[in-house]
Amino acid sequence: MVRLPDAEFEVMQAVWACGGISVPTLVLSEKLSRGWKAQTILTLLSRLESKGVVKSEKVGKERIWTAQITEDEYLSFEAKNIVERMYHGSFSGLVNAFYEGETLSEEDASALLKWIDQKTSKEGKK
Repeated sequence: MVRLPDAEFEVMQAVWACGGISVPTLVLSEKLSRGWKAQTILTLLSRLESKGVVKSEKVGKERIWTAQITEDEYLSFEAKNIVERMYHGSFSGLVNAFYEGETLSEEDASALLKWIDQKTSKEGKK
């Protein structure tokens, strides 16, 4: 998987939100905030297709674009990429950056401890 530029990510968010979608529907969609023309959207979708992120299929007179990865899969990839690039692979460095100089709420601390327990227990290992 590869990191998507902001414009391609915005198009993907619309595709994920709508499932299968056509370019004319995307042009009219409120999911895209930039007011792009059809050719721009088509170019972005073509780039996404070449990366294997979407696929297109002719249905009647329209071409329908569908996601080949889930939003959760991509967001997980991006999160891991950020930890690697910005924190040299240190998850604790990322967590520390969020809470440096601030107090961790009881709710957040409890959720984080539960997550850590699940990830480090024998049941949580694959």
